[in-house]
Amino acid sequence: MVAFLISCGKSESQQSHSITVEQRHAAIESATELLQSNQVEEALAITSTLIANDSDTAQSQEIHALALIAEGWRLDGIGEFGRAQEKREEALEAYLLACKKSSSPGLLQLSTAQLAQMIGNEAVAIKYYKLAHLNVPHDGRASFFLAQISMLNKQWEEGKGWIIFSLERNPNEPFALLSYALIEAELENYPHAKELATQGCTIAPNDPNLRFMQARVLRLSGHPTRALELLLGLPKDLQHTQVCQDEILEVQKEVKQAGERGG
Repeated sequence: MVAFLISCGKSESQQSHSITVEQRHAAIESATELLQSNQVEEALAITSTLIANDSDTAQSQEIHALALIAEGWRLDGIGEFGRAQEKREEALEAYLLACKKSSSPGLLQLSTAQLAQMIGNEAVAIKYYKLAHLNVPHDGRASFFLAQISMLNKQWEEGKGWIIFSLERNPNEPFALLSYALIEAELENYPHAKELATQGCTIAPNDPNLRFMQARVLRLSGHPTRALELLLGLPKDLQHTQVCQDEILEVQKEVKQAGERGG
């Protein structure tokens, strides 16, 4: 690895930089081992040198992106959030280049979309999720994440189409089933929504996040009392999150209104 760094450093005055396949593989292996042992700055030093001399290969761009993402997390840990965001944006650029250079970019496109979504670049995320959906035909993750974006934007019909695509590829994925249930509840297809929620929770009965989603389905379907029972049975750390607190308040309000109507 030291020999690789020295040889690359000596080549800076040349018009074009190039390395051998063996040097590339050695650099990628070393950077991967450093990332696995949480030596992020050392890994980034290697990938930065690698990119300076081998920017035209997907493998080099991908490992550089991974090192930049790890550096972003490291900077988050010491409170340098602005610099962390910059590193993630650099990582996105590296992923985009990797996609262009790869002869089989499907999974790279999925990683690119996930990173773009994480840093708030929804347009790039949607574009690359759609590409990944086309290029990785047996993987339901890209369509699942497209459904999540549609749900966040309250585009229920569009979200339904994507979640059905996801379930066609992975029919027993519980979070996809509960997402479908939420969409159906928002579309007022309540019997189907409750059926889907039950199916998903049966697959993973001890997952509190699924129970939270089921509670929302029940509230939307007109069963606030049962929804409240589920919410109050969740682990305390989940109950204390803002999203769960908001849901509990909404359910309590509907339970009260139902009681007043009954009175």
